[in-house]
Amino acid sequence: MTFSQIWANANVLGDYLLGGTSEKRTVSLTADNVKIVLPVTPRKYNVETEQMNKIVDILDFGEALIFGNAKLKKIKFGIFLPATVHNYPFVVGDRKEPNEIIDQITKWKESKKPVRLIITDSPINLMTAIMSFDYDERDGSRDIYYNISLTEYKNLNTPPANNQQQVDENTGLKERPLTEQSQSQKQSFVDKARDVLEKSKKAYGTFQKIQQFKDKNSLQHLALKNIRSQINGDGWTW
Repeated sequence: MTFSQIWANANVLGDYLLGGTSEKRTVSLTADNVKIVLPVTPRKYNVETEQMNKIVDILDFGEALIFGNAKLKKIKFGIFLPATVHNYPFVVGDRKEPNEIIDQITKWKESKKPVRLIITDSPINLMTAIMSFDYDERDGSRDIYYNISLTEYKNLNTPPANNQQQVDENTGLKERPLTEQSQSQKQSFVDKARDVLEKSKKAYGTFQKIQQFKDKNSLQHLALKNIRSQINGDGWTW
């Protein structure tokens, strides 16, 4: 067997043992326009999926199951980051020093921003948050072994098609669209306020004496400030 054949067989064996394939499956992390393709593809990855189903006890019936929504997916895997002094044949990603990749992943973890995880030739293509990132060096080889755990991230600001509300600066969430019920409640308030103002005008000849009207008719609970804001928005003047 020639040297080239031995080398080719070693490449195939390395791919098999360390999770690679003839198509060079890769694992990448991307955030803030920075992408890392892990140098060595993990031999395996683990995905946890759960459902928030509940079991309840019903009187004179027994246990019953209530279906719930899906929990966030959890993904974890581990392998090693090879030092560039080694010319491993199974490296399929970025040829960077382990410390450089560790620094970038740590920066992403602490930035409180989502990171996209893609594993080619698999169903994994998710926005995630890095929950933990542990690493260690063994045997003085300068290779860094690591384990990483990620959890699916869902953007809370993704609006439904009919919600064009602006993002609230304090909460970072979309404002709730006005429902028919809330619009009806607002209109009801305006109608009541208009009725009070009309009676005040009949009694005193002007809207300006509504405070006297309130005092004489035990309407202290009526918020003059709120009435003004509602009526002014409805085209009334004071």
